[in-house]
Amino acid sequence: MDEPVKEISITQGEISALKKLIMYVKFSCDDTESLLYAGSDSINSFLDKILDVDYLGDYAREFYSKRNPDNEKAVMDKIERSESESISKMDEETMHELFKACIYPFSTK
Repeated sequence: MDEPVKEISITQGEISALKKLIMYVKFSCDDTESLLYAGSDSINSFLDKILDVDYLGDYAREFYSKRNPDNEKAVMDKIERSESESISKMDEETMHELFKACIYPFSTK
C-alpha cells in the first residue's frame, strides 16, 4: 500500500541543514543505534528528493557517484561494533545489504 504524498516548501538553507543532519547520522555519529536511521529506506528516499532539488544539482550527484573510503570505513566500523554488541548475528548477505543502505548515496563500486 502506497503512502499518501504530501508536499512542503523548504528553503535552500533547510535543504543544506537536512543533508548535513543525514550525513552526520550516516557517517559521523558513533552511536551504533544510528544504523537504524543510516540504512533506512525512508531516509535514503528523502535524501534522494532533497538532492534532486539541491542547488548543487548534478555536481552533488557526480560527487556521490564515487566511492568514499573514509565513509566506508566509518560505516563498517559501526556495523562491526553493533554486531559485537548484539546477541543475534547477521549473515554476510544481510550485513552487505545493511552496508550498502548505510553508505548510500555513495557508490560501493
